[in-house]
Amino acid sequence: METSEIIALVSGANRGIGLAIAAGLARHKGVHVLLGCRQLDRGKAASAPLQAEGLRVTPVQLDTTDEASVSALAALIEQEYGRLDSLVNNAGIGLDYHPTLSVIERMQQTLDVNVVGTLRLTEAMAPLLAKSTRPRIVNVSSELSSFGMRADPNWAYSEIKLPTYAASKAAVNSLTVSYADQLKDKGFKVNAVCPGYTATEATNFSGTRTPEQAAVIAIHFALLDDEGPSGIFVSEAQQLPW
Repeated sequence: METSEIIALVSGANRGIGLAIAAGLARHKGVHVLLGCRQLDRGKAASAPLQAEGLRVTPVQLDTTDEASVSALAALIEQEYGRLDSLVNNAGIGLDYHPTLSVIERMQQTLDVNVVGTLRLTEAMAPLLAKSTRPRIVNVSSELSSFGMRADPNWAYSEIKLPTYAASKAAVNSLTVSYADQLKDKGFKVNAVCPGYTATEATNFSGTRTPEQAAVIAIHFALLDDEGPSGIFVSEAQQLPW
């Protein structure tokens, strides 16, 4: 490993927005991306074309709902790299339209991945990030979680009803504010980003943006300079109300 490399970990990175974030980060000079995925074989398949481009991408096994998986990855990063510079908490699910789960089951499973999983990974990686000279945490959220925007009857997405998903991302936003405050004295920048309505498997490819377009804002905040903000919620177009 080159000491000047930026070591970035992206969760849920073998497809969709996560893969686009990983690829976009790796295309920046001096960035080595750890591509986190639950099934390592899928991560290897997703990484292969990026590696063929000569990009510094390494697939790693990561299930944010599994304490052993997260702990093992933290130990691997400690051993191989000695630190982490950027963490992109991208792994997430939306189950509001699941045909067989009750609303309680939808909420429990969604919170387990989107909130507890994000918390578990952040807690495990925070000591490694603290060893960086430029620690960055990016939480992938959604404007569907914004109370300010949802209160506006003229909001473009006012007719989209995803109550459990929206609640989970509102919790992620709350964690963002808390971590930004807790870690500010250690030089961390912690922000929440909205990638927009994106055409991926998660939206049945009905979104208006490509994964590459959606990834831009997360990439920017993962590589944020020392003058950049912390503790904000932002899309590519604007800062968003909580």
